[in-house]
Amino acid sequence: MESLDITLQLGQMLLVQTASELLTGTLKFVDPKRRIIELENPYDQRSNCQYNTPQILAFPQIKKLQIIREDEPSSNSNSCSGSITSPTSSESHTSYNTALRSPTSSPESKLASSEENDISLSTSELDLIHEQLNSMVCITQTDQKYHKALADIRVQPVVALIIEPVDYGRAHRTSVMVLATFQTVYIFDIIALGSIFREMKHLLEAERPRKVVHYSHKLVDHLKNRHDVKLGGIFDTFVAVSIIRGIKEPLTLIEAVEKILNVTQIFFHSEEESTLTNDPYKRPLTLVVRLLLAKKAIMQLKLHEHLLHKHMLKNFYNQCEIFSKTFCESEDATTPLEMQRKSRAGFQHIKRSAKDFDFKFNELAE
Repeated sequence: MESLDITLQLGQMLLVQTASELLTGTLKFVDPKRRIIELENPYDQRSNCQYNTPQILAFPQIKKLQIIREDEPSSNSNSCSGSITSPTSSESHTSYNTALRSPTSSPESKLASSEENDISLSTSELDLIHEQLNSMVCITQTDQKYHKALADIRVQPVVALIIEPVDYGRAHRTSVMVLATFQTVYIFDIIALGSIFREMKHLLEAERPRKVVHYSHKLVDHLKNRHDVKLGGIFDTFVAVSIIRGIKEPLTLIEAVEKILNVTQIFFHSEEESTLTNDPYKRPLTLVVRLLLAKKAIMQLKLHEHLLHKHMLKNFYNQCEIFSKTFCESEDATTPLEMQRKSRAGFQHIKRSAKDFDFKFNELAE
């Protein structure tokens, strides 16, 4: 990167992508002449690793850089010369755009504008992801941990479900099954467990919790023919993306997360990813493989949440907002009288038509 296209000030929380790392940290030092920055308390989201010492990064190492949060700049804050103020800086007190495409873009690429990337993850969401990755539970036997996991999953409204391998449906035996709540990721080692037992079968077949999956046709074929399980309560993120974008084309979960949530594939990348693909039965499951599985499940839940609430129910929420303000902004003293039981005040704001609830939108269309 020949120059940084955002204004840097000491104390800012930054998200920095290099060829092999995805770092968050506080800007401790910047030197435009020597073309280096120093990050304090750096955390690598790719490897889920917290560094104990500050990290110095040269401009040519940096593929993408974004401001996560602005702190009050000190009076002697340094700025990167010849830079342009970040388009997200005015909003970065609470969130940051995760518009980090894979490092195929040129190093000179400028920071994507907020109009191009409407997805934001708050710093609290980022912290929650770290907590989920650090508290994932790997289950290899039907012990107390197993039954506690099932009890937790059973009371959830929605969970993410991932099975590996599933690309060819019934053709391969099950290696692992991942069920993730909004708090905890459970990795069930089916090779070690030996089977999907009755309690788990009932949970998978129930309508609740709803299971967020990707490519449900492959997963359902696998469960039915390998374990005689008829999966219930399906929310398929591939179907949702296809409907919303109005395009039917192959799209893996990681590709969907990158396209819709603008999260770079380097977040998932690991040296052992190919191992999981080429030999899903290799044991023991390494930490790197478990992290990859957990990240897929966590981002699958976030993909479901975004697709459902930001787009599929967008017009519904807009109508709720309009209807809710029927009375509150009125200064008429007789307004309370309009709230009698059979009043139809505000009903005109409730509309039901194909146009109002059209799921397709142009922003994500190719």
